[in-house]
Amino acid sequence: MAEFKFGFEEAWFRLIIKKLPDHPDLFLPREVEKAQAVLRVGKLKVGAAKAWAQCAEIIEKKKNGFFLSPLGQLISRHDPDLEEDGIWCLIHYHLARSGSPAWFYSFYFNQFELDEFTREQFEAKVRAHWDDLHEKPMTDSVFHKLIFPPFKQVFEGTRLGEAFGFWLANEDGSYCRHPFNAIPVPKAILAYALIDWGRQNDRQSVHFEKLLEPGGIGRIFRLERETLDTLLVDIGEVYQKQAGWISHTAGLNSVSITGIPQLAMVSAYYHELDGGEPADALSKGLKEVKALFET
Repeated sequence: MAEFKFGFEEAWFRLIIKKLPDHPDLFLPREVEKAQAVLRVGKLKVGAAKAWAQCAEIIEKKKNGFFLSPLGQLISRHDPDLEEDGIWCLIHYHLARSGSPAWFYSFYFNQFELDEFTREQFEAKVRAHWDDLHEKPMTDSVFHKLIFPPFKQVFEGTRLGEAFGFWLANEDGSYCRHPFNAIPVPKAILAYALIDWGRQNDRQSVHFEKLLEPGGIGRIFRLERETLDTLLVDIGEVYQKQAGWISHTAGLNSVSITGIPQLAMVSAYYHELDGGEPADALSKGLKEVKALFET
């Protein structure tokens, strides 16, 4: 948990995407001064940058250092400045999904129910969640130093907070977040999350309602039932059932999940931004991912 004692800054991820390929030793303990210079941060924030980047799955640790993950490599090829909202939707998904090392971020999007709340209300819910998982209660120091400050920093002045409206400060000192359906999740990114959810849970099909529960893609992206249903129908149609689809036959509302490489959906997202039709974009995405990572 100590690695997350600072929230991340968007600039950290941009610099990591651009600089890490030339500096695989960047996050090794002996190179902390180099990391400070490259990331333009103080010594204590180097560990936080590494932890958040790993949690977002844009970097991965190997024997000789840290390297861009396959996702990080795709971002580096298409969007090194992380300008596209869809990639921030994807980063958000990684941070919020079940089992995320950034557990307080995941809790906020999966178990925390209030959209208008005070710091005290948020604290009470976080402490209750902690107490359910630990023998000893959370200390004041843990919440006030290691949870609330980094959590709030993730949203202050960032796209996740200001553009997506996941955490906003009211004039009276309380907080709020935009209601469900506030952000348009690109179909390719939702399809990525669906395929990833299937792999994480070892599922090739799932009842629609499960995706609305904590840990489900509907809950993580804050989508209402009708919106998620429509998006799943669209995903089945525009990608010709190559990623997944929903069946309403006999009222079963069963969602099928394919086994294609989920990274192909990230590539498809970028090709769609360049004007490609979804099915053609996915075809290019499958070829790109195969060429990059399966040879």
